[in-house]
Amino acid sequence: MIKFKTACPLDCWDQCAFVVGVKGGKVASIEADPKQPITDGFICAKGKKHLERLNHPGRLLYPLLKRGRGGTFSRINWTEVVDLVAEKISCTVEKHGPLALLHYYDGGYGGLLKDIEGRFFSALGGCTLHRGSLCWAAGIAAQKYDFGAVKAHPHGDMINSRLIMIWGRNPANTQVHLLPFLKAARAGGTRVVLIDPFRTATAKLADQYVQVKAASDGALALGMAKVIIARGLYNRQFARERSSGFEQFKELCGALDLEQVAQISGLAVAEIEKLAVDYAQAKPAAILVGIGLQRHSNGGNTVRAIDALAALTGNVGVPGGGASYANFRMTRHIDHGFLSGKDLGPNYRYYPKPQLAEALEDLVEPPIQLIYVSRANPLTQVGDSNRLRQALRRAPFIVTAEHFMTDTAAASDLVLPATNFLEASDLYFNSMSHPYLVYGEKVVEPPGECRPEYDFWAEVAGLLGLAGFLPDAQRPEDLLKRAIRPLTEAYGITLQQIREEGPLLLPGGEDIPWSDGVFETEDGRYNFYSRRAVADGADGLPFYRAPLELGDQALRESGYRYWFVTPHMRDSIHSTHLLPGSGLMPKAYVNPQLAAAENLVADDLVAVSSTRGRIELKLEISDAVPPDTVVVYQGWWEESGAAVNKLTADRLTDFGNQAAYYDCLCRVDKL
Repeated sequence: MIKFKTACPLDCWDQCAFVVGVKGGKVASIEADPKQPITDGFICAKGKKHLERLNHPGRLLYPLLKRGRGGTFSRINWTEVVDLVAEKISCTVEKHGPLALLHYYDGGYGGLLKDIEGRFFSALGGCTLHRGSLCWAAGIAAQKYDFGAVKAHPHGDMINSRLIMIWGRNPANTQVHLLPFLKAARAGGTRVVLIDPFRTATAKLADQYVQVKAASDGALALGMAKVIIARGLYNRQFARERSSGFEQFKELCGALDLEQVAQISGLAVAEIEKLAVDYAQAKPAAILVGIGLQRHSNGGNTVRAIDALAALTGNVGVPGGGASYANFRMTRHIDHGFLSGKDLGPNYRYYPKPQLAEALEDLVEPPIQLIYVSRANPLTQVGDSNRLRQALRRAPFIVTAEHFMTDTAAASDLVLPATNFLEASDLYFNSMSHPYLVYGEKVVEPPGECRPEYDFWAEVAGLLGLAGFLPDAQRPEDLLKRAIRPLTEAYGITLQQIREEGPLLLPGGEDIPWSDGVFETEDGRYNFYSRRAVADGADGLPFYRAPLELGDQALRESGYRYWFVTPHMRDSIHSTHLLPGSGLMPKAYVNPQLAAAENLVADDLVAVSSTRGRIELKLEISDAVPPDTVVVYQGWWEESGAAVNKLTADRLTDFGNQAAYYDCLCRVDKL
């Protein structure tokens, strides 16, 4: 058996490093790479499923063209594909200009070479492109307002914390490689507190579980800040020397009514006070900020309010501290400008990513004529998916690169069979948590006629005469060398070195963020009050505002009175592993109180509906769910009957152009 090194390409906290065994030209095993200390000898259930995806009988192996919008797919060869796509693009640009092209992509594949698609559209002169994200952009924008950049503490630093506050994150399901570090810290005397609306599997790893009402985290954080300031438990030196806007923030907190905060959060005033004092007096204390808590219309300000607690108590820039959300410190080592083609001077037209349907409906100067979708399945992931489905039906031509006939692929005119991560060389790095860069070997040949997208676009570019697309880099190795030029120029680290040495800890990857006391904000200080936020049309301070549907009394009176929340499941990332025939069945989880109020029992078939749509699935009763909430894990395809984004809105968060998925009220009816 021959063994190769690579890494998981999924959009995940952990991004496991793999050792892949190949025998007789087939992948025989996928194991953990012991040289990467985060992976630490084991891979998660999602990583183990790569073998199933690689050899799945439903995998797309040949290009498919739909004959007429209501017709069926038939096989087409790559020469015809290249000619057809080149002709469609050429005619579109000639008649309407490049902005009539729309490129929709996401994080379904974490390798660098997929990003070269952006350079192709830049070489054309630009296109219509999204801003923001469906997943985490509000929190990213929040930390940029506060710190100037998004940086997380290394996993091993938790051993230095005296208290770890896990706020709205469920690492037991979504970040299993954090657990050994968490358990080691706890064994050393660190106290762990979980704040979450749901009693998740992570609650078993915590010393204290605090069940806060959904979408009330921002109010709780500000209430805690009020207590810390009022009792003089804040770090005066940090407030005076390393921050700006503290007095305005202090005034904001002083005006809060703790009784009102208690009502909003579902906690008693005494609980809020104790939580605040415990956090302020534990030196140092760390906060691990989750993604779900910022998926509503006040989501960005929620993260800003939590960040403020860390700054207020001086838990910034110190070992064992921090408010760790994501980790963008590695991106400076990659030339993303080259990959996206910024040097080609493109002109882009932007729209908020969650509002793809609205963009297709409203952008008329010029109207969208061709859509290219890659690394994404928007028909299961974008809110108000019924509206999106209608908008896509009106689009003249849709091209999707995929591994399987997803809902989005089935709605397309042309489907291109993409290579699996084991069938092409690439580089993988993680922007969510750890700082390792991994060279991924091509370990097997692609099946059928699957081919890398960059290879396809290079051929189309040649036919169109786009000399600027790949002027001096044709092979994958050349592209990767060009992409890591900042790393090579700054530290002398080469692609060959990364390939030979295995997982590479990037320079500065384990530094403590902001330990030098200098932030990347305009004034070089932590910003309790952000002028940059104001310039962007957002609040200068992290105000709390109730999610929009929560306050809609008419909606509640018409029967839509339960929060509809759609978290990530343990064994899939979005729709990646919910393939037809997976054997997994969707369920709606409700509290016994809700079940009794609606006269429901376990295994009832129920309809969960909002003003936008309806899904049908079986019921499961669990006291881990709050009484006013319905939980359905997200990612289900249309055929499951539980495609959750039929219910959610395409509403945006307060800033960051992110989907406010959790800003959704629903009803439950027995069928």
